[in-house]
Amino acid sequence: PAPAPAAAPSVVLVPWTRNERAATAGLKTTSYAENVVALRRALAAGAGEALLANTRGELCEGTGSNVVVQLRDERGAPAPELVTPPLSSGCLAGVTRALLLRWASEEGLPLVERAIPVEALEGAAAVLLTSSLRDVQVQTALDGRPLATDGLPARAAELFARRAAEDVDPT
Repeated sequence: PAPAPAAAPSVVLVPWTRNERAATAGLKTTSYAENVVALRRALAAGAGEALLANTRGELCEGTGSNVVVQLRDERGAPAPELVTPPLSSGCLAGVTRALLLRWASEEGLPLVERAIPVEALEGAAAVLLTSSLRDVQVQTALDGRPLATDGLPARAAELFARRAAEDVDPT
């Protein structure tokens, strides 16, 4: 059995980048050294995951997860949609990410793929991580700053939990 994810999960942005143009971009390889270094930085900061930008200055992914963000609108209110970086960012094409995108589309939950400037994280309302071990996990803090855990983030996590329970082998 896999260990349970942290009860109060949080993330930090690390200074290292993913090369979205690398020969191994988007591939899950045995070369995990960069992830180990980034995750060690996150753990030292009291967080459970590290977020990485790509060389274009866009949000890419976590060390072992995909990322979904709720940004803020021009008035500073949480935006009415969730956003995940496109595969062209260099992120892995995670199974959980793909399922969340599909199920959100089927059920009218506003989730789109779009490049996210890494600077936008400074004011992000919410951050979610997706992975086979985390499912859809709403984060409580980013770089020590509290994040929203209700509204769209909670709806996304609930949607994934419900649909995954309905069909343990979705295709």
